[in-house]
Amino acid sequence: MMRRIYTNPDLCTGCKLCSLACSITSLGVANPRKAGIVIHQNLFERYEFQLICRQCEAPPCVDACMTGTLVKDPKTGVVNMEHERCVGCWTCVMVCPYDAIFRDEEREVAIKCDLCPDREIPACVEACPTEALVFTA
Repeated sequence: MMRRIYTNPDLCTGCKLCSLACSITSLGVANPRKAGIVIHQNLFERYEFQLICRQCEAPPCVDACMTGTLVKDPKTGVVNMEHERCVGCWTCVMVCPYDAIFRDEEREVAIKCDLCPDREIPACVEACPTEALVFTA
């Protein structure tokens, strides 16, 4: 079975602890705008949902990436990103059908979930107090 994070928007409270855990784990900064998961909130309609890479079977971001920054691992199915190759063209951001690739305009690179490859359970899943994120491996 391949590594995946599944979301349950009905359980999401919009606390953004998942985004904070991700940014701290990935970059060492507590900044939800630098995370591979973003919580989209609509305060008028009163709902929250998680935007996170779905590790697509045939990822359009990999096909669209002109520098080869995005590569799908054939064994795990995880779409990995080599940040040092990213030129900040944002093509991957534009083609992602789930709006799950984000811009880090300060570093001029794209950001997406990498499923925390050095951890048994991704930081966002571990931090979620309502279990709105579920990890399978």
